[in-house]
Amino acid sequence: MTTPPTPYAILNGDLLPASRAGFPAHHQSLVDSFGIYETVLVQEGRFFHLERHLNRLGQSAEILALDLPAPLEEIGQWARRLAATMQSPCGLLRFVAYGSDGVHGPVCGLYIKPCPQHQPVIFQQGVAAVTSEGERFRPLAKSTNCLAQAMARFKAQAAGAHEGLIVDRQGHITEGSTSNLLAVAGGVVLRPLAGSALEGVTEGVTLQLAAELGIPMQLAPLPLAEVSTWDEAFITSTNRRIFPLRQIDDIVLPASPGPITRRLMAAFSAYEASQGWED
Repeated sequence: MTTPPTPYAILNGDLLPASRAGFPAHHQSLVDSFGIYETVLVQEGRFFHLERHLNRLGQSAEILALDLPAPLEEIGQWARRLAATMQSPCGLLRFVAYGSDGVHGPVCGLYIKPCPQHQPVIFQQGVAAVTSEGERFRPLAKSTNCLAQAMARFKAQAAGAHEGLIVDRQGHITEGSTSNLLAVAGGVVLRPLAGSALEGVTEGVTLQLAAELGIPMQLAPLPLAEVSTWDEAFITSTNRRIFPLRQIDDIVLPASPGPITRRLMAAFSAYEASQGWED
């Protein structure tokens, strides 16, 4: 079993042994999935775009009319306090917040997971994905209502694929189970229509880099039926950065990684080496 980066967690501002920092089982908001979450990369005591993640936490809370137990600035201080207890150089800081259920007040917990180790072959050859039907409730809120994401992830695991891609009732791919999906066709980066998928922090950096490189981007539906017309595709997330996709279901993409994916992977690596980090 992998040793966690820290034996501590924070619950509503209190630093506790991780084993004591759980949510009460009788809190109805757990059953209702009336919660939100964020995951932030922490390396050598520094956070990758902590403020962007905190802002999205606040945005998710606003969309769902969910009260947080403290202001975002204070929750950010909790994160810094917990990161100071880390015993390894890298971790994934998770914020999980549940709103009031009418009896119990809002709760926010913070804990840190180990950073996954990605094999170089992933970046050289790409990964496979399978599709799964489902939809995110209120797509712009990163909520704990993740049944569609979980089912997509379980299907991918059973198929031996790296990621599950979610297909909505219109037959459009919207996002991955734990990632954002971007496709490339005719030299243009295609992103799902605004409001149809969670807007990822890593995805946002990637699109910013694409603009700086002069790579055009277009918001467009991504029909599953048109995957065979794509030139390349990739997924983005906090712990992956950019992973090229080599196959979706039984369709093998022409290039993995393709030329645009390669440019963006290199640009992201350079960006991360010098930008985006906050104390």
